[in-house]
Amino acid sequence: MGATSELSGFVAALDAPDIPVEVMHQAKRCLIDWLGVTLAGSADPSAEVLCAVSDELGSDRTATVLGTGRQTTLLLAALANGFSAHVLDYDDTYNPARTTVHGSAPVWPVVIALSELDQVDGRRALAAFVAGFETEIRIALAAGPSHYEAGWHVTGTVGHFGAAAAASSLLRLDAGQVANALGAAGTQAAGLKGVYGSMGKALHPGKAAMDGLLAAFLARNGFTASSSILESERGFLRVLSPDPDPELVTTGLGEEWTLPDNGFKPYACGSLTHPTIEAVIGLREEHRLVPDQIESVKATVNDYVSWVTGKDKPTTGLEGKFSIFHSAAVAAVDGAASVGQFTDERVNDPVVAGMRDRVSIVVDDDRPKDAATVELVLADGRRVSSSVQHNKGTPAKPMTDAEIEAKFTDLAAPRIGTDATHRLVEMCWRLDECADVGEIARLAKGIG
Repeated sequence: MGATSELSGFVAALDAPDIPVEVMHQAKRCLIDWLGVTLAGSADPSAEVLCAVSDELGSDRTATVLGTGRQTTLLLAALANGFSAHVLDYDDTYNPARTTVHGSAPVWPVVIALSELDQVDGRRALAAFVAGFETEIRIALAAGPSHYEAGWHVTGTVGHFGAAAAASSLLRLDAGQVANALGAAGTQAAGLKGVYGSMGKALHPGKAAMDGLLAAFLARNGFTASSSILESERGFLRVLSPDPDPELVTTGLGEEWTLPDNGFKPYACGSLTHPTIEAVIGLREEHRLVPDQIESVKATVNDYVSWVTGKDKPTTGLEGKFSIFHSAAVAAVDGAASVGQFTDERVNDPVVAGMRDRVSIVVDDDRPKDAATVELVLADGRRVSSSVQHNKGTPAKPMTDAEIEAKFTDLAAPRIGTDATHRLVEMCWRLDECADVGEIARLAKGIG
């Protein structure tokens, strides 16, 4: 049996009782985090572009564009909610040595949209999310570092499979239909790093959600596609990865779970910048520094930092999210790296720009992605340094449930109000007791 067939059988058969308790709990954490960043992202000016297109093209009003007070078609809602989930670059991140995937952004939009079409209980919704997450992550691991380094945005490419798997689970497709859905999703898979720093990056999980949902509906209605889309000679892994390892798709499938190793972001920017931010903020607080006291910032970092987040002269907030220089600068100036530090205004602030010019990086090929060492040279001649071995939010240093809930509250309350925020988070923590997941969309609808 090939990788596609084995994975399809897993998706078709997976049910809530098959999933360990700790995996189900992590799925709830993902939902809460995803809802927070999606609601906050819906207020971003770029999300309004998606809403305008949805209004223009979506004559049907079946599904909710979260946080906006709008409704549109299932496909366009998946697109808009996937976009909003990622536009702040504040969403969860699976980030081992072999790959990087924002796993929730392409998958939860599908689950929520389908829960508005037909009543879905919480255990089915959680199981569908787990099916989608495990599918996309395993394919990403199989594609390996060479897929990432070739310039593909992995969230965009493998997110298509995750979305299709989650939709297939909720639509109760059989294994053959799931294989066709994965085939239809795989041939649509895309996402280029060349658009990082623009609205184009967040389009990737939006399109993955939209295309994966479409693929599952096509398969349910008899559409055929390759039943070996992952492993065939001209399939996804061999075409989009110079050095794939297809066995990783199915090794330990159903027994070993990737979801517990998912990470959550304390900072609203590219994950590669987080160890540096944490070190700078820590030094600032430890030594009670103000910006005028900092002459220079030198960060020793993983090689990926230099080319994925190497924008040294960002001019927009979106570019700032992929600038190690800007990230270190706002950490030094503001002692923070939240949504407000990555606006056009903050990127162009003279004080921040001046600090940015004093930031330098040194590449260490042996340093993990979640580690950095920062040295500050101070105006009085002192040198102070700090090393972060694993930044906050990674599996080795995870955010607590309380921290994830606090992040959600900060992001969601301005968009939907305090009462709806409290009701929503309580519902998510008890989702396995919920009879109608569509209530999430109704609580998170917002007022526009």
